[in-house]
Amino acid sequence: MNVPSFAFLAFAAAVAALVNVSAAPTWRRAVLLVANVAFAASFSRDSAQLAPFAALLVAGFLALKVLERDKRGSVFVLLLALQLVLFCWLKRYAFVPPALSLPWAYVTVGMSYVFFRVLHLTIDAYQDALGERVGVVSYANYTLNFTSLVSGPIQFYRDYRRTETEAPAPLTRSALGAAAQRIVLGFFKVSVVSPVLLFAHERSGIALAAALFAVYLYANFSGYMDVVVGTARFLRLELPENFDRPFAATGYAEFWGRWHMTLSMWFKTYVYSPLLMALMRRYPSPAAEPYLGVLAYFVTFFFVGVWHGQTAMFLVFGVLQGAGVSANKLYQIAMQRKLGRKRYRALCARPAYAALSRGLTFAYFAFTLLWFWASSPQLAAFGAALGVAGAAAAFACVAFAAALALWLIEAAAAWFARLRAGGAPLASSPYVVTAWCTALVVLTLSVTAVLNAPAPHIVYRAF
Repeated sequence: MNVPSFAFLAFAAAVAALVNVSAAPTWRRAVLLVANVAFAASFSRDSAQLAPFAALLVAGFLALKVLERDKRGSVFVLLLALQLVLFCWLKRYAFVPPALSLPWAYVTVGMSYVFFRVLHLTIDAYQDALGERVGVVSYANYTLNFTSLVSGPIQFYRDYRRTETEAPAPLTRSALGAAAQRIVLGFFKVSVVSPVLLFAHERSGIALAAALFAVYLYANFSGYMDVVVGTARFLRLELPENFDRPFAATGYAEFWGRWHMTLSMWFKTYVYSPLLMALMRRYPSPAAEPYLGVLAYFVTFFFVGVWHGQTAMFLVFGVLQGAGVSANKLYQIAMQRKLGRKRYRALCARPAYAALSRGLTFAYFAFTLLWFWASSPQLAAFGAALGVAGAAAAFACVAFAAALALWLIEAAAAWFARLRAGGAPLASSPYVVTAWCTALVVLTLSVTAVLNAPAPHIVYRAF
C-alpha cells in the first residue's frame, strides 16, 4: 500500500473507527496489531518476499529478550554486531559480495526505519533504560507502526507507548481539525508541489537543478510527514515532528537540527554522545573538549550521510555531511574566541549576516545533494562543463539567490503573522483556514484527476 494515497487514508480511517470503539488498552493494542501486520503484509502476497523482513524482526526480538536477562558487555556487543551484519546483508550494501545475497527479490520498504527502532530497543535493554519488559505485542506494534513504517519518523519506545495505551492523545475538535489540515497540506505538497518541482529540476541547468532538488526533497518528505503525523492523531497516537523550517537555519549544524530531526536525534543519542564521552575520558583536557566535539560531530554526520544509500556515492555524501557540520562548529569556536560569545551572538542577530548564513547553508546542502541524485557519469559531466571557477560561480549564485529568497520568505511570514482579524491572528481564523484547506483540496483533486497518476513517490521510502 502506497503512502500517501487515498487507499492509505481509507485504511487509516477504518482503523481509527475501530480503535476508538473502546478506550480499553487491550482493545487498542489488538486493533493496532492487526492493522500493523496487515499493512506490512500488503507490500507482498508472497511469504518468501516477506520472510527476510520477518527474520530481522525476530532476530531483534530475540536479542531484546536475551539482554533483558543478561547484561554482560560481551553478549551485548555480539548481538549488536550480528544485527548490524544481518541488516547490511539484507539491504545489499555495496561491500557485501553479490554472491552472498539472497537470490530473490524481497520487501525492504521501511527496513531501515524498523532497524533503528530495533537497535534502540537492543541498546536500551542492555542499559536497562526501557522501564519495562517488552512483550511480543508491544514489540510488534512499536516496530511495525503503520503510520511510520514506510519512511519514519523514528520514535523512541517510551514515547510510542505513552500514547499507544498509557495516555492516548485526546480527540478534541481543535486537535482533529489541525490533524485534518496537516493531511490536506501534506497531500498538496506531495501530489502537486513535488511533481512540479521535479519536472522543473529535470529540465534545468546545473545550478538551478541543484537548488530545485533541495526544495523538491523538502516538499516531498515533509509532505509525507504531514500526512502520517496527521493520520496518527486520529488513532490518538502522537508521532514526533521531523522538520522545523530547515531552510531558516543559519548554520549547517542548526540545519541538521531542523531537517529529519528524528534521524539526527537517534544518531546524536547513540553515536555522538557515547563517542564524545569516550573521547573526553581518553583526552581529559578542557582545551581539547570543543575539538573533540567537532570530531564526534564529523563521525556522527558521516554515518547520517552513509545511511542514505548502499553505494560508494553515499560515502562521499557522508563525508560532505560530516565536513559541513564539523566545519560549522569549528567556525563557531573560532568566532567565539575572537569576538566573545556576546559579540558573536550580536553578529548572528544582524539581518544581513543571518540572510547570508541561510544562503550559504542552503547552497552547501544543495551541493551535497549532487551525490544524492546524480550518477557518477553525470557528476563527471558537471565537473567537465563547469570547471573549478564555474562550480564556484554556480555555488555563489545559488547562495545569493537563496539568501534573497529566504529573506523574503521570512519577512513575508513575519508580516502575515502580524495580521489580525477580530483581535486574533488572521492565520488562525476559521474562515481563512477553511478557505485555504478547501483550495488545497480542490487543487489536489483536480491535479490528480487530470494526471491520473499513481500514488506519489516518496524519496525517503528507498532508505
